[in-house]
Amino acid sequence: EPYSLAMVLGKMVGLSNVSIIATDIDKQVLEKAKLGLYNEKSLAGLPAEYKTKYFTQIGSSYKVSDEIKRCVQFKQHDLLKDAYPADCDLIVCRNVLIYFTEEAKAEIYKRFSKSLRVGGVLFIGSTEQIIHHRDMDYETYKSFFYKKVK
Repeated sequence: EPYSLAMVLGKMVGLSNVSIIATDIDKQVLEKAKLGLYNEKSLAGLPAEYKTKYFTQIGSSYKVSDEIKRCVQFKQHDLLKDAYPADCDLIVCRNVLIYFTEEAKAEIYKRFSKSLRVGGVLFIGSTEQIIHHRDMDYETYKSFFYKKVK
């Protein structure tokens, strides 16, 4: 997902303006993601222009370009314990919080709000919803999107 996001954002604002921090609690997941190697099936939903422009075929695998890799920094991160970066434009947290208690979710949503700049957007999964979003300085922006308003 972070590489796909870099491709889409790069088309919109230029890759030199794209900086993504991709996190997971599992180091092995991060190490695999850093490699940027995918099989044909994994790229099935990717637009052909991105596949042509940003991937090199190596045998039966496809490797994401260094140009895209430079836009993404991978970090091990515990959503409940670790510090968050400041002044983020966008936070994407899809299908992760379903594993947390309601109390933990509320704490994480508050931390996301503190991490976003005013006008920044939180994008969550289709099965997730922020119950008291106004108390956390969010307004509903679109389905699954919340904008930080203050």
